[in-house]
Amino acid sequence: MFQKVWATVRRIPKGKVATYGAVAEASGFPGASRQVVWALRAAKAPLPWHRVVGAGGKILLTGEPGMEQRLRLANEGINFERNRVDLPKYGYSFARSRKTSGV
Repeated sequence: MFQKVWATVRRIPKGKVATYGAVAEASGFPGASRQVVWALRAAKAPLPWHRVVGAGGKILLTGEPGMEQRLRLANEGINFERNRVDLPKYGYSFARSRKTSGV
């Protein structure tokens, strides 16, 4: 399961985000958003983990990790409004990418 989640997270392009739930669904595990968190924590290889946010575009990490995630996203051009990412603007659609990539 973790390998599938990691592969899905790697598909999120720079300047876009996806929710934990969307990553779980695109990985073939709908409803397993908590397991996505576990997979990200267990990753040994570099992943664009900062591109995965909570429902509604909220950064769920607290303290330094949350601040690092916000800074990384800001460096990719993602803006925040009321501590949330604008999902209609910056959200990544795995379904759309599958159609255009032929996957």
